[in-house]
Amino acid sequence: MFAPVMAGVWRQHEVWDGTYTFSDLLDAHEWLMVKAENERRIFEAGRNEHA
Repeated sequence: MFAPVMAGVWRQHEVWDGTYTFSDLLDAHEWLMVKAENERRIFEAGRNEHA
């Protein structure tokens, strides 16, 4: 539940105060996974460019 908080996109109190729904949490997790994959691809592309 705290992945969006740890990523800095939500505040901790918003997890509990009703600001976001469970659906919002699922969307946030999906967004964070896409972001991580994009960053991995950028890293790999840069690594392959310098090889």
